[in-house]
Amino acid sequence: MQAGTKGGLGAFLYLEVLDASFSFDGVIGAFALTHNLFVIAIGLGIGAMYVRSMTIMLVERGTLAEYRFLEHGAFYAIIALSVIMFVQPLVHIPEVVTGLGGATLIGISLWSSIRWNRHNHEA
Repeated sequence: MQAGTKGGLGAFLYLEVLDASFSFDGVIGAFALTHNLFVIAIGLGIGAMYVRSMTIMLVERGTLAEYRFLEHGAFYAIIALSVIMFVQPLVHIPEVVTGLGGATLIGISLWSSIRWNRHNHEA
């Protein structure tokens, strides 16, 4: 097998595993937002197409390497969504809080990445 073929196959497998992990996390997060299965199915379908195109774009542009804390922020948002999902049967948590909480964690990670990049490029 040639080096170019191995590299292409490796990139393809990486994208597939990344896409599958985002899809699984999307299902968990969807149940944290609503229990309406129709809304979840539509949201996951749209989300899968969006995540797929975003993943390809981020890998091609090297954005995940440029914004070093972005991936961590996404994982923290997933953890927050799963905690909300488990707590929600005991305490009512509005959907707005759930959605804004995840977006806030990702926003903070993006902001932290930008600050880190500015600090390290000046030094």
